[in-house]
Amino acid sequence: GAAISFAGSALVNALIPPPSPSIGGVGNFSISQPSPTYSLQAQGNQARLGEPIPVIYGRHVVYPDFAATPYAEFIGNDQFLYQLHAIGQGEYEVEQIRIEDTPISSFNEITTQIIPPNGSLTLFHADVAAAPEVAGQELLSISDGGGWVGPFVANPPETQTNKLAIDIVMPRGLYYANDSGALVSRSITWEVQARPINDDGDAIGSWVVLGTETVTEATNTAIRRTFHYTVTAARYQVRLLRQDNKDTSARSGHDINWSGLNSYLLSTADFSGITLLALKMRATDNLSQRSSRLVNCIVTRKLPIWSNGVWTAPQPTRSIAWAMADVLKATYGAKLNDTRIDLNALTALAQLWQTRGDMFDGIFDQKLTVWDALSRIARCGRAIPILQGGIARIVRDEQKTLPVALFSPRNIVKGSFKIDYIMPGDDTADAVTVEFFNANTWKPDEVTASLPDSAAEQPAKVSLFGCTTEAQAMREGLYMAAANRYRRRMVSFRTELEGMIPTYGDLIALAHDMPRW
Repeated sequence: GAAISFAGSALVNALIPPPSPSIGGVGNFSISQPSPTYSLQAQGNQARLGEPIPVIYGRHVVYPDFAATPYAEFIGNDQFLYQLHAIGQGEYEVEQIRIEDTPISSFNEITTQIIPPNGSLTLFHADVAAAPEVAGQELLSISDGGGWVGPFVANPPETQTNKLAIDIVMPRGLYYANDSGALVSRSITWEVQARPINDDGDAIGSWVVLGTETVTEATNTAIRRTFHYTVTAARYQVRLLRQDNKDTSARSGHDINWSGLNSYLLSTADFSGITLLALKMRATDNLSQRSSRLVNCIVTRKLPIWSNGVWTAPQPTRSIAWAMADVLKATYGAKLNDTRIDLNALTALAQLWQTRGDMFDGIFDQKLTVWDALSRIARCGRAIPILQGGIARIVRDEQKTLPVALFSPRNIVKGSFKIDYIMPGDDTADAVTVEFFNANTWKPDEVTASLPDSAAEQPAKVSLFGCTTEAQAMREGLYMAAANRYRRRMVSFRTELEGMIPTYGDLIALAHDMPRW
């Protein structure tokens, strides 16, 4: 908010305070990482450790966070990258999966699987740990001046694995070029050993031969292989030794490098209640390392709807009302039961918002209180949440014609009646610039709304979180501009038990001698 000018910043609305100009941290919450959706500098897939798992409402684009560490392996001399993403908590209808702005259908080398809440991942193993110390070490036999390479720890402390994977690369291929120029085959043989260790890294068993491998080829194309080994569940360290002598002739390609060590962990990860996206990607010139981190989805949240006294099965919806109901009922929200929510009023508001075309399309991927989340959702419907008698209610600012109570000198406490006039000044806004997230471009946008006779020379800027259409932004901007101009007379008084009759947002009738009403 520091970058927003103070000029035109004074907006007045007694019933529904104007929203904050920023969608960043609220109150005492500190945001350690920016939102991958609303921060253009941070757009892309990240491992946002310790950050909230996103909750999406309505229809939106999302750059899903990594739900597990990506890993790679070789299959048939091709490298495959495996990525598991968390789309968000709850259930979603996935409209499109893209790499940046390109549909994923344009990439034939990508296989996808969408895992609904409590579903099963079948495309690959989710929890795989890579040993960072293994980074292309060359293997040489003892007679060539080499020796054992390693040992390197395969899996972190307090984890167990029952499967190890060794990545081997022969960067120059395997061949010997004879006098006629033809390529003659060459072979390379190496041994793989492993032994169990404890969490302190101390050996608790003897070295065991996992395998003695031999590759024979006659090619000058790089050879890449992944070898898998099943082991007893434990923590392991692994070492490799080349057993044949290296042919150092300029005519030969006879090099071998240990490029990777992966361990398939016995996972205890809990993905219940989360929609996941699994990607198996073959590395080609069509898919670069950078583009593989620009995976995004256009999704619509599925939520149950209150109808005829019961909740329906989850269905795609952009409704403001059912987004608020989810915040109040969900385990990541207020965890209220139905008796603590004014569902009848919420149903009526849902029908009104649907008629008007008011929707909420927003992503909560940063720390936030339940009440702040409710307030942001309600703002898109020109409403505000209140607690009354332990029941959560939603009050919308709208025209009312029937007063619920009459107050006059007979039931107004003597001397308590007061009228405050908020006079316009130099910093009073004469228009409202509404910032919203445009659903056509999936980028921030803005529109300026002003009353017909306004010069619109000093607009106030507000951010309408969850608004994704220009028409809705314009409607709410005009509402704020009108409230700022006409609601500048604040009446207050004290009364007795009659004050329990109206609730927040109700219309009352007022008669008093002082203003001659």
